[in-house]
Amino acid sequence: MPRLLFALLVLTASAADWNSVRFPDWSPETVLRLLTNSPWSKGSSVNIDWYKRELRPLTYKDIPGADHNVAKDSGLGPLGGIGAPKPKLPTKADLLIRFPNALVMRHAKALYRQRDEKLPADKINSLIDPPAPDYVVEIFGVPSEVAHQGAGSVESLVSRSAYLRTIAGRTYRPSKVEVSIQSTTLKILVHFPNEEPLRVSDDAVEFFADIQLLKCKEQFRLKPMLYLGRLEL
Repeated sequence: MPRLLFALLVLTASAADWNSVRFPDWSPETVLRLLTNSPWSKGSSVNIDWYKRELRPLTYKDIPGADHNVAKDSGLGPLGGIGAPKPKLPTKADLLIRFPNALVMRHAKALYRQRDEKLPADKINSLIDPPAPDYVVEIFGVPSEVAHQGAGSVESLVSRSAYLRTIAGRTYRPSKVEVSIQSTTLKILVHFPNEEPLRVSDDAVEFFADIQLLKCKEQFRLKPMLYLGRLEL
């Protein structure tokens, strides 16, 4: 998430609540707040440690496309050709950790798309994503350079390290991890089984993932994650 967006959050803090105005009559400020700073979405800035813990510090040559002689005709795909001969690697990442499968988030995303693409209001229902059959946590904003060994390496790291954990210690482990490269950032979707549903009485759930170069950790209080009378995750 760009740093400017953090400043915008201050301006949207007083936006009308999504439970006081029914969808799809939310203001743009309410939509922005839901997607970036709400019970379902948390923003944070984390440090990136460009160091292979078992081996050596990374150099620009470890990043695909940084060396133009190597990158030429090498088929590196979406990461090829990034930066100058010796680019400066990012040392911080502005992340969003959120539950995109929650109905309220799917409503907000649909409304954002409808307005951004200037589509007719009667198209809004067709823009609402169908629900996933499990819990999904999205990590958005990881710089694409972190996937210098490929998206599969990030999927493997997250699969081994990520968890959802209640205060009482009940732990959920990933059933699937999806990583996609979107221009300069990664979108990481971490799926968790929901055979044993989370409850408001669990009070809070913590999400954690270690991507080796950076770590993600965020706690979500469950009571505020009620939408239309239901716990939405």
